Amino acid sequence: MDYFAIVSFDVADSSDGRKKAVDEHRARLEELDQAGRLLTAGPLPREDAYGKVTDGFQGSIIIAAFDSLDDARAWAKVDPYNAEGVYMESTVYPYKKVY
Repeated sequence: MDYFAIVSFDVADSSDGRKKAVDEHRARLEELDQAGRLLTAGPLPREDAYGKVTDGFQGSIIIAAFDSLDDARAWAKVDPYNAEGVYMESTVYPYKKVY
């Protein structure tokens, strides 16, 4: 297995969708973690025009091990946040863990 980074960006007003899907979203991450495949995951806080962190999130990053890029993309595609319309886009990149 190799690591892949799933980088997703939220729609402008994603807070309601995040609230609806957060438990299911985190349960999927917990499954990866229990299988020893999750390196890290977390939201990207929203910033204002001056770079100050504000309320809400602008996206998420998940770095986890998958058998292939296609498998990582398929896993990302069915994220509960997608079903709730939280993400406007998600991109999956190969990731090389150095440290």
